[in-house]
Amino acid sequence: MIFSHDIPDGAKLYFGKKAKIKREIEHIASEVFENEEYEEIVTPFFSYHQLEALSEKELIRFTDKENRTLALRGDSSIDIIRIVLKRLKSEAKKWFYIQPVFRAPSTEINQIGAEFLEGNLIDVLNTNLNILKRLNKNYSLIISHIQIPKVVCELTGLDIDDIKNMRLYKFKEEWLKELVKIDSLNFDLSIFPDEIAKYLKEMINLAKNVDYDIILAPLYVANLKYYTGIFYRFINNNDIIAKGGEYMVEGIKSSGFSIYTDNLLKDIDG
Repeated sequence: MIFSHDIPDGAKLYFGKKAKIKREIEHIASEVFENEEYEEIVTPFFSYHQLEALSEKELIRFTDKENRTLALRGDSSIDIIRIVLKRLKSEAKKWFYIQPVFRAPSTEINQIGAEFLEGNLIDVLNTNLNILKRLNKNYSLIISHIQIPKVVCELTGLDIDDIKNMRLYKFKEEWLKELVKIDSLNFDLSIFPDEIAKYLKEMINLAKNVDYDIILAPLYVANLKYYTGIFYRFINNNDIIAKGGEYMVEGIKSSGFSIYTDNLLKDIDG
């Protein structure tokens, strides 16, 4: 039986202290973005192109009045870039948003995020760090590279699920066994195939240009479809606090990140 006051599983309700903390977090993030010359954008809840970012099973889908397939916004990045380029035709490169996304069957995910057209991931990551520093938060930062698991599959014949699920008994090559062990900058780059080494170098370069302790996870497999290079995650007790990465939309290489407001609230409010 569904009562009139019931809230669907996965939906969010904020009141009292938690609502105040959420508003304060968003205010601090807005100040950081404005200080770094980001423009704010709020995009429609509905989108025609969400399958470019997420799998079909993750989307809440329906049709418009002309029977074209729509989805509730499951990811913001691609829509923001296209709206800025093709509808707004703005010269501004840096945009931020504070808005939820939705995943099937009925999950609401509140996010604070940014997209930097033609922007460097190091700059984007530092903006993300500035927000967390303003909140006096220090989380584990893990960086990975979307191309490394793909190249490993090409070189070894492994399936991507073998890497995703760390089926170590299938890892035969010595360099692959060493790749599993990497978690810091202290490793011998020369033992890896050139196709892998060039992406490891990109990760090392980012780590050396960010003033923060970084954990390397070169074999981590990301779920988002549109990442093209390095991506990162801030983790707290197995919760993803924020994540970001490099991607390509409309032929433009850009970078962006999202802070998961509810996981941040869980840590701050207890």
